[in-house]
Amino acid sequence: MILLPFLLLLPLIFSIIPLFSGKNAKFVSSILSFIMVIFAVIFYFYINTIFTTSQFLGIDLSLSVTYLSYPLILLVSIIVFIAIVYQEKTIEPSYFSYILFLEFSLFGVFLTQNIFIFYIFWELVLIPSYFMIGKWGEKRKDYTALKFLIYTHVGSVLMLVSIFIVSYQYYLINNKFNFDFNAFFTNLPSGNIYYVVVLGFFLAFFIKLPTFPLHTWAPDVYVESPTTSSMIFSGLLSKMGAYGLFAIFIHFKDVSLGWFILSLGILTLIYAAFSALSQKDLKKMAAYTSIGHMGFISISLGVYFVSGSVLALIGGMFMMFAHGLIIPIIFGTIGSIERSTGTRAIRDLGGLTKMMPNLAFLMTGGFLASLGLPGLAGFVAEFSVVIGSWQTLTYISFLIVFGLVVSASYHIWALQRVIYGPYNNYLGKIDDMIPREFWPMLILFLLVLIFGIYPTKIFLYPSNTVCTNASLIQSSRFIKIFSTEVIIIIFFGSKCVRAPLPSFVINTISPSKDIEFAPIIPASAFKNISLINFLTPRTISPISSVFFSIYFSRSIDAFFLVIFTAGVTI
Repeated sequence: MILLPFLLLLPLIFSIIPLFSGKNAKFVSSILSFIMVIFAVIFYFYINTIFTTSQFLGIDLSLSVTYLSYPLILLVSIIVFIAIVYQEKTIEPSYFSYILFLEFSLFGVFLTQNIFIFYIFWELVLIPSYFMIGKWGEKRKDYTALKFLIYTHVGSVLMLVSIFIVSYQYYLINNKFNFDFNAFFTNLPSGNIYYVVVLGFFLAFFIKLPTFPLHTWAPDVYVESPTTSSMIFSGLLSKMGAYGLFAIFIHFKDVSLGWFILSLGILTLIYAAFSALSQKDLKKMAAYTSIGHMGFISISLGVYFVSGSVLALIGGMFMMFAHGLIIPIIFGTIGSIERSTGTRAIRDLGGLTKMMPNLAFLMTGGFLASLGLPGLAGFVAEFSVVIGSWQTLTYISFLIVFGLVVSASYHIWALQRVIYGPYNNYLGKIDDMIPREFWPMLILFLLVLIFGIYPTKIFLYPSNTVCTNASLIQSSRFIKIFSTEVIIIIFFGSKCVRAPLPSFVINTISPSKDIEFAPIIPASAFKNISLINFLTPRTISPISSVFFSIYFSRSIDAFFLVIFTAGVTI
């Protein structure tokens, strides 16, 4: 498709314009980045389109918007726009140029289908990132920028070695080079060379993710960078590693490797939770929060390698998108606190809801989304990973839930000390969020809410298509998970459904010791429920979607209701 090169090249062209915009650099950059958001939205209708050029030594500019890459393209365009609007206009115009060039580099990573070109864009990301840290960072900016460069570049070089090894192996067998994603991994080497290849890709992707113990660059980068850079780095750069795992590393599926990745994911989740719990700097706590979320991506891939759980895999994929929306809210509100109070120290804050009600609302919303509150985007991802692991690796899910409990603890404790409680009068009279801070964060929170209630437009997976009739699957299932009772009401429309969750449905309703069957409830009983009809554009009967009503009940008089749609009509 001829439009794909334009989607890639527009941010590169736009990155030059702010340099000649002077004092209007922020306004011009905001317009340019909003144009990219519009382009990204339009490409929703062109998923799976391809643009290719002729090959030279197996290298070509092959671009495609896939089900995996599209949510990331949309995420990059949204976060770049939000970050530019949030940023003060007094900063040098070159800062906006670096942001737009970073957008170009990330688009290249997520669009290209040639692994050699993929590596070039992977390295290009380092250039604007290094200068955004080294030039506009805080006191330890030089050390942090160099640490970031060394860490990520070492991983990149090891990946390049793996690429050369696999390409040489392909050449020996086929007498030609081919770096296309679809052909590149068809002739992997064997023996010890195979493990060298795996190690190179492993280190490159898990450093960038980041995961324990390869994470130590991330807290420094997130803390020492200016607020907008922290929003971009935490929300977008980590997605490079996640995308690499799901698009490339998934070719090395192996049970023993899966157990190792699963262990690292659980360690990352728990380690990050306890590290965040002990932090005194609010921004550093947010940094470990981001790292903890990335643990879910490692867990999802590990569970898939070990058990083949598609639900866990899809949950990890959705976590990329959900985390990218949530973590900038946290960093953005922390930046507002620092601007208004002059401090990020948790012990020096308290009762900010009295003076900063808008901030209190958005920060509470961001924290609740981060801990996985039902109805927000983080819940969809975390719930999918937990249930996916519960179905196949039941005892492992206890460790995941333990990490979630600790994660919820530090989120709530931080809110209690910063937002609620008595106001710290030593702060004096402080201002609430100013418009350039409030409106971008509000937009992000609304997106978190929308995709938490209706995740289907992003929660896509092309390989699972189920054609069924409403009369075949109209039932309620009663499942006991720990001390929580979960009632899942499932019913399909009469057409084909394309979504990842039919796998979840099929796995969930399979008879096992964990499931007690409840009486069948006809779908017609729900036709007139106003809340469900409110969430859908049409009445239930003609809709080819899967609906879940999930009731969490811990006692007779307390329950939470979450309703979200999870299907796409073909």
